[in-house]
Amino acid sequence: LALIFALPAFSQKSQSREKREDMRREMHEFKMKFIAQEIELQESQQKRFFEVYDRMWAERGKLFKATRGIEKRLREGNPSEQEYTEACRAMTEAKEKDAEIEKKYDAIFSEFLTSKQVYKMKDAEEKFRNKMHEMRHKRRFGNSRKK
Repeated sequence: LALIFALPAFSQKSQSREKREDMRREMHEFKMKFIAQEIELQESQQKRFFEVYDRMWAERGKLFKATRGIEKRLREGNPSEQEYTEACRAMTEAKEKDAEIEKKYDAIFSEFLTSKQVYKMKDAEEKFRNKMHEMRHKRRFGNSRKK
């Protein structure tokens, strides 16, 4: 009997997880198209750009997933001073590793993109982040607040 009642809840969680994953995938595709447009990516550059960009973001995602886990444990518990110290160190190390990843991929992008395109890619990422932040803020607080 418990199994019968548990299945719908499990199914809802699974569907919710799938829905979030679909949304994340769509957002990533939208971001890729946005960046490609912003940097005026040539058709001959597109396949390689998308492959390299996906690899870069997979590396960065793995790196920051661990850091988010540490931050979550701090928020959920009653952390000690030592745990805060370890979290700060982990966050700093993650930023350093992220910079190393960025340098590595800048070199790879430079093999088939112009310096201007690499610069515009970084600028487009920032524009995209800002736009997503703005949209989340509007959704959370509504349009009643003025900037």
